[in-house]
Amino acid sequence: MSHDHVPDALTVLRTRSAVRDFAPVPVDDRTVDLLVEAMLAAPSASNRQAWRFVVVRTHDSVRAVRALAPGVLGVPALVMVACVDGGRIGVGSAPAAQRVTDVARLCVAMAVENLLLAAHALGLGGCPVSSFHTGGLRVLLDLPPEVTPQLVVPLGRPARPLRKSVRRDPDEVIRYGL
Repeated sequence: MSHDHVPDALTVLRTRSAVRDFAPVPVDDRTVDLLVEAMLAAPSASNRQAWRFVVVRTHDSVRAVRALAPGVLGVPALVMVACVDGGRIGVGSAPAAQRVTDVARLCVAMAVENLLLAAHALGLGGCPVSSFHTGGLRVLLDLPPEVTPQLVVPLGRPARPLRKSVRRDPDEVIRYGL
């Protein structure tokens, strides 16, 4: 895949949409490296980077993940499993522990957004999926106990042209000032 023409950031932000149907085209190593680099550049609370990611690329492994994630539609070229790394977040009392875990989940979500935007900029697409069998993924991917899957992100070349998502009117959701 050529990376010579990458659209500007605002165009990427405005034109990205969910992709759930993928063309049977592999994603090369350099593109995967760029996706990972973009993902790891995401902001994180206190710069703890309390995340781990598993790149699943072989056909059989992708099929195994799909069997545990009913929200993954189509057959993607690869799947990124985004996890919270509990070993990187310090927790105290139960309410504080929940807040820290919630913040870590938000950090994972921001990394996944970076991943999706980079994928779109590089001519790929994807969609975050939260419906999956956590225990099954943990076993399949041989994750340590402190690492918990949060999102499964199928990625690949879109099988058809992207359709713009319907968005709410800005007047409905934006308020300026107090």
